[in-house]
Amino acid sequence: MTAQLGTPHSGWYLPAFTSELTAEVTPLEIGTRRLVAVRDETGIRVFDADCPHRGAHLGYGGRLSGDCLVCPFHGRRIALGDPTRRWSVREHQVIVSGEAVFVRLADTPDDDRGLTRALKELGGTHPLTAAVIKPVDVDPVMIVENAFDIDHFTEVHKVPRLRGMAHRDGDEGELIIEGEFVMGAKPGSTSGPSVTRARFLACAYSPGVVVTRFGPPGWEQVIVTAAVPRESGGCVARVAIGVRPEQQGELPLLISGSERALAEDAVVWERLNPRVVPRFDGGDAAVVAYRRFCAGFREPA
Repeated sequence: MTAQLGTPHSGWYLPAFTSELTAEVTPLEIGTRRLVAVRDETGIRVFDADCPHRGAHLGYGGRLSGDCLVCPFHGRRIALGDPTRRWSVREHQVIVSGEAVFVRLADTPDDDRGLTRALKELGGTHPLTAAVIKPVDVDPVMIVENAFDIDHFTEVHKVPRLRGMAHRDGDEGELIIEGEFVMGAKPGSTSGPSVTRARFLACAYSPGVVVTRFGPPGWEQVIVTAAVPRESGGCVARVAIGVRPEQQGELPLLISGSERALAEDAVVWERLNPRVVPRFDGGDAAVVAYRRFCAGFREPA
């Protein structure tokens, strides 16, 4: 079944940073999907959180015991990702890249869309640092869609001029948009060249994750923008930033810039009328392509 906008899908999410998962057992949610993150000797792992005995949430009061979680309701030992055991919960694919924890709600290679490869490449050059966590009262697809909403860059974020912004399909099923921002030097920048033209290359790997490379050649930064639906409505937006070691002095400015940009977007997002049926025109071609991309993801089993 095809996933609907805003519902959990089989693609990638960024539901937490490592700083949010310091305990052995931590509850997580992706929309209506209740999850539990476990820290063991192998690292961070993520599982379905519903106890198969009576449905208790294993993330609240559950405790790690060997290769099991002990249920806080009846004390059953629940195996972690071992379907051969009587009581077991499903494990989900996890990639930890720097401080970002990515999770995919699927048991097959489908819908990776190249993110595994991209994160491996980033880890060697642009390790990801947690930058922003912000609850937003909007359908989560709007967060990633922003990368493909060309006109909003000039109207909302006051980018003076855009050049050559065009979208295309990637080799692994990702959706790409590329162009150039024409802008002045970065205010308060302490290192690097004066930026007048910055390459913009954004790759959406799921309705919940877009990775953007931004800046002049040799000085580009990486911005990961992600959204996770909340069961109660809206979503939690997270932004992670990756820079080269010689750019570490830029991080405080980049983080504050990301906070400001997300706040500017939220003013519009949280006042949208969801009952208005979009009337797309020629300037929305990339947004239409993004929505078509989202429709290609199925609901997780």
